[in-house]
Amino acid sequence: MKKISILLVLILISACSDKKEIPEILESKFETLVISDDFSSPAIKLEENHLREILILLHNDIPDEGIREYFRMSEAAYKSAINDLYGEGLIKRMGSGKFVPACMVIDSENGERMKKTADSLGREMSLIVIDRLEKIKEAYGRIPAFKNIPFGNASLFILGNAVYNYWQMPSITGQFLKANPPRRGAGRYYMAVLENKEGGSEPFGLFFNKFLPEDNYMAGVYGNNIPRADSILNSTALSALSPKSGISIPVFTQADQKKLSELASVVTPDILAYLEKNRTLFVKLYLNSVYKDQTSFREWFVWYYQFMITRSNKTLIEKGYIKTPASMGASFLLSR
Repeated sequence: MKKISILLVLILISACSDKKEIPEILESKFETLVISDDFSSPAIKLEENHLREILILLHNDIPDEGIREYFRMSEAAYKSAINDLYGEGLIKRMGSGKFVPACMVIDSENGERMKKTADSLGREMSLIVIDRLEKIKEAYGRIPAFKNIPFGNASLFILGNAVYNYWQMPSITGQFLKANPPRRGAGRYYMAVLENKEGGSEPFGLFFNKFLPEDNYMAGVYGNNIPRADSILNSTALSALSPKSGISIPVFTQADQKKLSELASVVTPDILAYLEKNRTLFVKLYLNSVYKDQTSFREWFVWYYQFMITRSNKTLIEKGYIKTPASMGASFLLSR
């Protein structure tokens, strides 16, 4: 792979920055994103009882009393909310007794810090796909679900999602992080609450997967400007899945999904080697972030990696390797 010399500047958090008041902190829109290899999700509803807002305010070091007063919550109601978050594994208690998020809360300021260094890494990492493109296309040709779909039409799904994201994550978490997703409630998942100032796209323009269970399928869409989960695919679209329907959405059987994992493995050694080469840098970035006293390194890295591959995708789009659909989203179905 060609080497590019890059200069990465570690950005330190200023200890003297002005502390924001609660209304200013919460004035923006925040969204919750989840990464899981078995479709796990929070067992609690973060939209209820101010749970998501409490996570955001704890991240901003707002004291319990200030949060209770702002939401006009009784001590019992606030304690119940804290217990829900703690029981789900989304907050942890520090030695001082205060609670902080155990998941990621990525506000605009910290998200831009992550993006600044991740962009340089993502551009360099895009070269892995370019160098391995022919082998990727060979593996693509062995997947029956793509029999009538030209590679260009599926390039966002294959190069953006299968190679870097969903079908690559098990190798990254297992071999680079050497850990499963954290146990939370009844499932295992990574979670982030992200400030979204983009409007009409995912927070910080991230390319991301969203899923919706439908009968014997898991309906998914991958992109950075995608619909809410409940409008990914409706029952009418699912009922159209027949040999004569002519539908262009790929439907992956269990055998196809195994072949997608094999396709991802074409570049797995290169990606793992690239990440390992930069491990010291990742650790420095983490230790110089606000998250070192809140979330674990593995949680931080999984979301930092999403910023990296978003830049990889955009670079591949700019160079014409990914032919993006007008909706900037790739829909698909997984047989369960």
